[in-house]
Amino acid sequence: MKIDDSLSEVFNIDPIPKSELIVKDQIIDDRVNKIDSDYNTARENLLELLTTGQNALMHSLEVAKQSEHPRAFEVVGNLMKQLADVNQQLMDLHAQKKKLDTPIKGDKEKVTNNAIFVGSTADLNKMIKKLTQGE
Repeated sequence: MKIDDSLSEVFNIDPIPKSELIVKDQIIDDRVNKIDSDYNTARENLLELLTTGQNALMHSLEVAKQSEHPRAFEVVGNLMKQLADVNQQLMDLHAQKKKLDTPIKGDKEKVTNNAIFVGSTADLNKMIKKLTQGE
């Protein structure tokens, strides 16, 4: 048969409509948007916890100074530890975001040695026709 004939006719299969193709870039963009949104929400929550915790710490410290009760100072110590933990969580969040962003950027920079054609049979026929006419 001639090269002009549709591959779908040669292999006796229905051509794949273009609308059924999945575009990898859209999936990556959706993933990036979700990661960024979740990161921003988590970061805002941690910052709000830090602000509220610092206010509570200052108030607890005043109460502890005025009462000079050992339990009040224990509460202040616990609050300080919890604030330090939230600070560490905020830093860990940045590291996790960086880890999630790295593979996405790396995928775009990779060199593809074994490419797979994604398109309809009509597109493949056009490409084959151009290649054979050029030789």
